[in-house]
Amino acid sequence: MAEQSSQKPKYLLGGAMFLGVAVLTIAAWYVFFNPKGIMKLYTPMYGFAMVVILLAMVVTLAELFEGWPMRSSATESLSLLKGIVLVGISLVLTWVVMFGLFHNLIGMYGITYFSPAAIVATGEVGTEIFNARENSSTALIYLFATFIWLSIAWKTCFKGWPWNNQSLGTLGFSRLMTVSALSAVLYAVLFHPHVGYLFSPPQKLAAVAPWWEAVADTNSAYYHLGWVVCTASVLIMADSIWEGYPWRLIGREGGSLLGGLFGLIGSVIIGFALMYAMKSGMEIYWGAPFVGGQYLDAPYFRYLHAAEMAGFLILATYIVSFYLGNLMHGSNLFVRAIVRTVVVVVLAFLIMWFYYAAGPIFLGTVPGIAQPEDTPLCWTFLMLSIVMMHRYFFSGYPLERK
Repeated sequence: MAEQSSQKPKYLLGGAMFLGVAVLTIAAWYVFFNPKGIMKLYTPMYGFAMVVILLAMVVTLAELFEGWPMRSSATESLSLLKGIVLVGISLVLTWVVMFGLFHNLIGMYGITYFSPAAIVATGEVGTEIFNARENSSTALIYLFATFIWLSIAWKTCFKGWPWNNQSLGTLGFSRLMTVSALSAVLYAVLFHPHVGYLFSPPQKLAAVAPWWEAVADTNSAYYHLGWVVCTASVLIMADSIWEGYPWRLIGREGGSLLGGLFGLIGSVIIGFALMYAMKSGMEIYWGAPFVGGQYLDAPYFRYLHAAEMAGFLILATYIVSFYLGNLMHGSNLFVRAIVRTVVVVVLAFLIMWFYYAAGPIFLGTVPGIAQPEDTPLCWTFLMLSIVMMHRYFFSGYPLERK
């Protein structure tokens, strides 16, 4: 996701810009999501769904379309005005997709659980508005998390293949259609079974029983959310702080089928390994999880928490690769990658510490880890959305890095 900078890093300016983005994120959180703030949209799944869709729209414009229609070629930079227009487009698309496309079209006339109103209209047990909205939002989170992962994977691994010689508009629409189709298929297999079992009685004729229960010790799709976000973190770290390795070992500069498959499959394998490594660390700290355990002791929470920690890794990677200019540009690649990775991991732990220690003060979150009313990925993805807007929509101004 993050490109390399040819300029000398501007650490003080980059650090100041990051602090400014952090303050802006906290202010936006207070207005829209803070439970003690103004709009109180963080319930938490309702607000989380909005943030995931916002991030998906930013990724669509930044990664799939590479700034089109405000940018006519891949080498043309964006101006301040173009950046403002792209921010506006991403916000409008978020509203249109969530409320227009899913709540009032697909949910009302296609798949019931995508619309809170359609769920309530069934009159079934437990279909009051709050639960209906949370369940609908959960489905949207799963679907657009899949979309974000595949968008990053396509841009990072397949790059421009097979539309290398096409305009940005054609390239963007082709990527969008491909990623959307693949997202629908993978969502149906990885997440739909869990959503079908959120209702009472379970929707057995519309959704099979979660087939991963014997492997994961849970029927929750947090199992898949865990490795999906971990895989996304691997892709982003490889593309930025590892300078494209190991995926660039196979394939052409502009992307190829073989290179894309190598990157996609390899990142999934490493993503699974990262998730289970995090889970093993949790077992050392909290003990082994068990079926029927609550929150810290529940297997499903361990997978969710792996996703949350991977989210901190993604945010830390962006800070190092963009605001800190990727730190090192001398030495050999192995040394650069090791140093950057260590800094990213340390910074991710500091961000995690800030969230859990200062979150109740600055964000209005529930104190402690593994609270049912708290989903750290929501705040992380909101900040990541704003960072990506600054990085891609405004060309990093005033850092002036393309």
